[in-house]
Amino acid sequence: MSSPEDALRALLEGAAVASLATLEDGHPAASLVPYVALRDPVRLYLLVSDLSAHTGALRRDARCAWTVSEAPREGDPRSNHALTRAMAKATARFVARDEANARGVEAAYRAKYPIAETLLGLGDFHFVELATVEGSAGFVQGFGRAYAVRGANLDALEHIKTR
Repeated sequence: MSSPEDALRALLEGAAVASLATLEDGHPAASLVPYVALRDPVRLYLLVSDLSAHTGALRRDARCAWTVSEAPREGDPRSNHALTRAMAKATARFVARDEANARGVEAAYRAKYPIAETLLGLGDFHFVELATVEGSAGFVQGFGRAYAVRGANLDALEHIKTR
C-alpha cells in the first residue's frame, strides 16, 4: 500500500472528474467537472461553460468545495464506504487564457482530455482556479485511514484517530 501522501498525489493527478459544490440562489448545488491538478501550490483547474449553472454560481459567489474519489470497484462490497477520496473547501477565481497558458494549465488540460481542442475553440469556455482554503482539506485512504490535510501542496497529512 502506498503512503497517504503518495496516494493523495496519485488520486488528484489521476482522477478524471471532481464533484463541485457551489451555492446557487442560496442553496447548495453539486455537479461533476473535469479538472487538472497542478502543484506549487496545488490548485485544481476547471474548464467551465457559461451555459453551466455552476459557472454563474461561481461568478456570484467564489466559495465552493470539491471532492475527488476513486471509482468503486465492482464486486467489492466495502468499496462504496471505503473509497479513497479527497475533499476541500475552496475559493474560485476565473483565469484568463494567457495566464492559463503561462501556468501550463491549458497544456495540461489538452494532455488529459482529447476533447479540449474543441472546447477551447468555443468562446463560452473559461478556466477557473480552485484554491484550497487552508485547514479545510481532508483525505480518506480507506477504513481507519482518514487524514487532515494542510500545506500549499496538500502534503502535510495528520492521521485522524478515533477516541
